[in-house]
Amino acid sequence: MSHFETRLYTENHGLTADYMWDKESKLSFERGKGANDTEDIWWEKVPAPLWYTAGKSGVDVHCYWFAHCHRAHGDMVVKVPPKRWTDLSIPDQTDRLAEVFPEIVNRILKYQAYKQQMFLLRYAGVDNALRQFGAGSDEADQAIARIDMYILELQQKLAEHDLFTSTNLVVLSDHGLAQIEEEEQFYLEECLSDYSKVVKVVNLHSMLMVFTEPEDEGHVHFELRVCDQWAPMGDYEDTDTLLVKAYKLSDNNEKLQKLHWTGSRFMSGVVLLTKPGTSIITRELPSIPAASDPLREAKQTSGWDPEAAQMRGVFMARGPAFKVGEKVGPIEIVDVYQIILNILGVEPAHSHNGTWSNVEGMLASGWEERPNSDKFNEATRLCAAIFPMILLVFRSDEPNPLQLSEGGRDGSLMELTNIHEAFGL
Repeated sequence: MSHFETRLYTENHGLTADYMWDKESKLSFERGKGANDTEDIWWEKVPAPLWYTAGKSGVDVHCYWFAHCHRAHGDMVVKVPPKRWTDLSIPDQTDRLAEVFPEIVNRILKYQAYKQQMFLLRYAGVDNALRQFGAGSDEADQAIARIDMYILELQQKLAEHDLFTSTNLVVLSDHGLAQIEEEEQFYLEECLSDYSKVVKVVNLHSMLMVFTEPEDEGHVHFELRVCDQWAPMGDYEDTDTLLVKAYKLSDNNEKLQKLHWTGSRFMSGVVLLTKPGTSIITRELPSIPAASDPLREAKQTSGWDPEAAQMRGVFMARGPAFKVGEKVGPIEIVDVYQIILNILGVEPAHSHNGTWSNVEGMLASGWEERPNSDKFNEATRLCAAIFPMILLVFRSDEPNPLQLSEGGRDGSLMELTNIHEAFGL
């Protein structure tokens, strides 16, 4: 569950990071693959996700390896066959993505006259290859070529049946990945005089949550703030930029406010943020994830300041809802949710952090005036029509603003040479 699925910032949707810890129950959350990850504590206060909101409004929802889509929410569950559940222990789970394309096309052809449909697909190949092998590796190049081929093939199948007159395809990379610099990797223990003052360290590399007892918070924060291990290096271009910055949540720091963490559940009193490329892990301190987690050895990772160029994602779309050849933005990931619901003609289930003016420029002329648009709240600019939606999510590794809207009724993502060109890779 994330900013995209709920259209909310962290402080509102409540899921702080890939790894979390609840200091009351002492339970940990580990990217959806931990022993305690199904406990109610993580999910009971999470707002309605996209698939629930769409499903409750009568949209026929289909999920393919889309994280948590099979989980019940409130009074509804999307019936997802177990073979299409996300399983992070199977890295190549989504590598045969194209095998489901005929099924999707057939369902659209069979039911589009009777019901709205939404297909949520996730491709993990690029993310896995970049984290394990790094940019420029044969494995990463192959994964990028594979998603390039899949996007082309999906469009060809839709075009063969003239489905782009009715179907909207959105390709989304929710955030980027950046290379971890070997000379900028540190152990947290190098900055602490007394390990016993740290109760738990949660997350790794780019952002760490350091839990302490209340009386030790100030001492630990001070030691991490002045640690000379990550002072600016002499050959670093911007010597005023620290490789690591330590924050106290109670200070209500402007940076933490901007990241929307201050009111989030499962946050620690001390937070470390690193410069893109800089990594921190632990050796001896009690930590989540454990030392055996393969992500400790990642070549690339995410989670840095979203304003950093490397963390920007990609948005591309084609279909009757979108202008042809239009570029807009930049936009935030929380803005995407509303454009999806707009196409489906569904009211948001809750107040949200998205900004409509950021995305309305994507829409084709006359889209807001299509039939039955008067039944929706003017403020949310939502409209009703039977338009299938296909959303394909993956991740990239290069600096790209989440701002590219290509295609439309007559436009085509296929006109781009390949995904390398489209995403600047």
